[in-house]
Amino acid sequence: MKKGIIILILCLICLCIAVPAVISFSGVIEGEEGLIEKAREEIPVADAETIELVIAGKSVDGDAELYWFKSGNEYQYHRYTPIEFTALGDDKYRFVKTCHPIDRGMQICALQWNGGYSFLIDNEKCAALELTYPEVNPVVEVIPVDSVPFVYYSSVMPAEYNFLDAEGNILH
Repeated sequence: MKKGIIILILCLICLCIAVPAVISFSGVIEGEEGLIEKAREEIPVADAETIELVIAGKSVDGDAELYWFKSGNEYQYHRYTPIEFTALGDDKYRFVKTCHPIDRGMQICALQWNGGYSFLIDNEKCAALELTYPEVNPVVEVIPVDSVPFVYYSSVMPAEYNFLDAEGNILH
């Protein structure tokens, strides 16, 4: 009788330890391949399982990471899908949400995220991103676009943003 009670108590202790461990590790995504696999589940396209899908870049704010996924190839329309994950360390992540960017056309997207803006530029004609911050004397910051795809995160909400060509003209 005592032996049975002791075994029952030990089993309950093991369950109390195992259940939280299983819950905390469920939903953990590992590495770049895991991120891409999760993106395939989230992107709203019919052929998500077979479409070419790459990580175009990411924005980081603390342990929040916003990955921009680019689907399609040179013969297809490109779709850009930003997905937020929480970084757990050791190349492990937890899915937070799929976001819906503002598609500016011209293979340029913007997303209001974590109190700022994340930008994805995949247009070779775009030479710079111009951000105007809303201060007493507005501050204009010009960020050169060295290569595409290019991702930039501004943790401060700009009052205005523009995408510039090599001559400094706004792309339309």
